[in-house]
Amino acid sequence: MIEAIVLAAGKGERLGMIKPLIMIDGEPALARVIRTLKKAQIKRIAVVLGYAAKTILRDVNLTGCKVVINQNYKKGMASSLALGIESLSAKAQGFLILHADMPYIKEETIRAVLTKAKDGAQIAAPTYHGQRGFPVYLSYSCIVDLLPTLVGETGARQYIAQHQHKLALVKVNDPGSIRDIDRVEDLKMVEEKRGPTILEG
Repeated sequence: MIEAIVLAAGKGERLGMIKPLIMIDGEPALARVIRTLKKAQIKRIAVVLGYAAKTILRDVNLTGCKVVINQNYKKGMASSLALGIESLSAKAQGFLILHADMPYIKEETIRAVLTKAKDGAQIAAPTYHGQRGFPVYLSYSCIVDLLPTLVGETGARQYIAQHQHKLALVKVNDPGSIRDIDRVEDLKMVEEKRGPTILEG
């Protein structure tokens, strides 16, 4: 079984708002990400909360999700990903990593990454116009070597860079796979029906 880890613990200081609760077409960004995962037939979803966890739990229906609270979210995204990995079930063959502030990812993109995983890829990710995006898939077999590389805000980036030979890329027609909502300017772009900023790295 392939599970999903949704990272939603950060403070979002550059935006000045609770990012998982940003309304996208009348729906909180986090709720939209979870809905898309469920449409792609992901049965088990771990949501890692930290900053404003109580408010998010009040405003987003996380029924059916595994909720993990990162009390040390200020240490960076890596600490949240590590907790998400620890919460994986014994049946997990691998997992997807997504961010709560990437609500535009398409169901088709998730399915394309899942297909690569089911075909035997140990690491898989979508690319849009040559840029690697999300969700990123990692096999359970990667965890032992992955965990020591999780420091600060790097997430799985360092591990993937060191294991390019294991990485399978799939081209997608989905700008949402490389875009997040990170700054006030991004919200203005959404209102103008243009894409939010492209993720760095």
